[in-house]
Amino acid sequence: MTDPTHKAVNDPEEHADQPGQNLVTRDHEVIRRWAESRGAVPAGTPDVTGAAVSPSTLQLAMPGADARADEVSWDRWFESFDRYDLRFQYREAEADGTTSTYWSLDASDREEG
Repeated sequence: MTDPTHKAVNDPEEHADQPGQNLVTRDHEVIRRWAESRGAVPAGTPDVTGAAVSPSTLQLAMPGADARADEVSWDRWFESFDRYDLRFQYREAEADGTTSTYWSLDASDREEG
């Protein structure tokens, strides 16, 4: 059974059905557009190998927020996102219609949508 408060998004032209709805995606362009429209930049701390960004520090640094990690390239951010098989949960707008900056990452082995 799908959760009506969540919607899987696989294309940048797909949007929430109503304000406050949680969306989930693995699509790089959806994530990049959402982040850039809010002035966020990819950030993280290299893992112990230095080859990828540690999944526990992978983040989107929002303007005015205290950054807890260094800015990284989108390529490096997405390489780690894919390597650790994550999915991006987010909202386009809050229930009151205001622009949302809510997002989180979790393991993609959970059901989408």
